[in-house]
Amino acid sequence: MKIINIAATTLLIFAAVLLTSAKPPEDAKALKAFNRTSAQLAALKKIKYHYSREFNYPAEDYVSKAEGDMYIEFGKENDVAGFRFQYFSAEGFSIFNNTETFDGNIKDKKLKVTPKVKAEQLEGKSALFNSVITLRNILPIIIADNTIPKTIADTLINRKPYNLLQFVLHNKLVNYIGTGFTGTTIDITFVYKIITDKTTGLPVTVLQTKIGSKDLNRTDFAYLSAPPAVAEQSWYYSSYLNIYALTTKGAPVNLIATGQNAPEWSLTNFNGKAKEGLSQYSGNVVLMEFWIKNCGHCIEAVAPLNKLNDFYSKSNFKVLAINTEDSEKAITTFITTHEVKFPVMYGDDPTVNKNYGVTAFPQVVLLDKKGVVIYSGNLDVEKLKPLIDKSLI
Repeated sequence: MKIINIAATTLLIFAAVLLTSAKPPEDAKALKAFNRTSAQLAALKKIKYHYSREFNYPAEDYVSKAEGDMYIEFGKENDVAGFRFQYFSAEGFSIFNNTETFDGNIKDKKLKVTPKVKAEQLEGKSALFNSVITLRNILPIIIADNTIPKTIADTLINRKPYNLLQFVLHNKLVNYIGTGFTGTTIDITFVYKIITDKTTGLPVTVLQTKIGSKDLNRTDFAYLSAPPAVAEQSWYYSSYLNIYALTTKGAPVNLIATGQNAPEWSLTNFNGKAKEGLSQYSGNVVLMEFWIKNCGHCIEAVAPLNKLNDFYSKSNFKVLAINTEDSEKAITTFITTHEVKFPVMYGDDPTVNKNYGVTAFPQVVLLDKKGVVIYSGNLDVEKLKPLIDKSLI
């Protein structure tokens, strides 16, 4: 894929900054440039770039460098933080799919999943530090705050002219995803320099320094032209389980075994939005499917479950999909997109999955008319149908 902007080397960047105009520009000119870059970032639907990050703290004799490829999608459907991303480096990858994050380690082939992620939990994700996401979110805040000094100057990199946008923060710095600021415990002033392409308005480099210190944080962006959307399955951790093994904490959890009585639950029926309990389905053979939205195998399970639901529609058999992980909005999108025809139960109750020993998705549990487990495991229609038929007699 063709790279259309390549960040200059560190020495060239510093040389370029030294060449900037010594005369402070007019506020109106600075605001115009800030607004242009902000508008360009706000208009993005998706973007892919090569990301380089450097922390250089001479006083502590500390240097840390990292780089990788970042793909981001923005949109209202990403209601947790306004975006979802995939970041791949030589060491591993980190993916946030608007519901959970999962991180893969290429060396040990382990995959760590963090469910029900909130926006504030993305703080500390190294690939988001002074990133395109950071700038997209923070620039409107910087622009609107008249107390934050903002300037613009011209600079040269490899004899090509760029804009140098600068703003100064006292006793605070921009947080990782740019939704606000993190305060400091000591008196300190941060200077942010954003080098932007004069043609596109997009940022090329971000330099973060402290007045009175040689410490430097720097990020560079090399954009890839017209990135295609990534495969939908790549957003689901289940798609990586053929190579990566899930890491688990503590003692292993086993799926509920056959012969056990199914634990009661109280969840909301998506159709009608009324609370229901498992006991209300007593006298029926019940197939519960435990699922989440960001799961490729859960999508694949819809068609066979629809067929089972239709085939036994005139008998005492019920398919109940159980989701205690996702928001109502996410569940609505899934049901609509994949044409789910069976009842869906949802609610923010972590004890449901815990009581049934569900740690991966999808998993199914089949109950006889008395609520006793007669099958638990993966969705296997060939195994399930004889058990259903026998229990309906």
